[in-house]
Amino acid sequence: MSWIWSALMPHPPIIVPDVGCGREREAAITIEGIKDLMGRLSELETPERVLIVSPHQPYSFGAFCVNRAGVIRGSFAPFGAPQLAFNIRTPITEADSLSEFLSAADIPVCFNESADMTHDQGTLVPLYFLENEFDPLPPAILSSPIGLDVKTAFEMGRVLAGWDDGHNWALLASGDLSHRLKPGAPAGFNPEGVKFDNAVVEALKKRDASILSGLPRHTVEGAGECGLRSVMIMLGLCSELGGSIEVLSYEGPFGVGYCNALFANK
Repeated sequence: MSWIWSALMPHPPIIVPDVGCGREREAAITIEGIKDLMGRLSELETPERVLIVSPHQPYSFGAFCVNRAGVIRGSFAPFGAPQLAFNIRTPITEADSLSEFLSAADIPVCFNESADMTHDQGTLVPLYFLENEFDPLPPAILSSPIGLDVKTAFEMGRVLAGWDDGHNWALLASGDLSHRLKPGAPAGFNPEGVKFDNAVVEALKKRDASILSGLPRHTVEGAGECGLRSVMIMLGLCSELGGSIEVLSYEGPFGVGYCNALFANK
């Protein structure tokens, strides 16, 4: 068995107590969802490698971008908490092998070597919670799906299901949903945001990517999302492996949609 689990996690820095300074309590449903997720992960086999897909990693249009920096460091300094710092060790051999595997299946791949993830809350926020469950965190490959179109992101997930290099892997799909759920939201209000988020939650519960691939362009663009491609990769992987995805929480307390979901390959 190559893939042990896949999880969708949101990444608002405000839910980290040292950053939120009390405002994290406004996202209590999300935090409870993360606690539920971490508890479930603790009951599963610890992965030997983790593929982290973050929309805030460096990216290139038209390709899945893999970070080949050997050690990647970052902190919450931009969010007022420089004392919270993290290191990730990249398994370069596996990163190259996985990239070759994807390329052979016609998934376009590019590379960068960015050793600083300080501005990548898509990785930092999940790491804050994961470090309490995995000590130390397994070697991880940081990557960005932003350069892929939605169809290719789903196909990449399907291809990943066939990856088996002898290690047990986990897929962490980082992504927030619509940033335009209500007046005062960071990207302003757009009624398409609620439609988009409802579609994502439904697609996860039904494990049906067609719900998202069939969304009108104006709904996706109007939502102002950053997690669609991460979700599609997760859906692609799970569609091939079988089983179900459990949505553990959803809310939009600051006008941004946060969803926690888990696929356990049992």
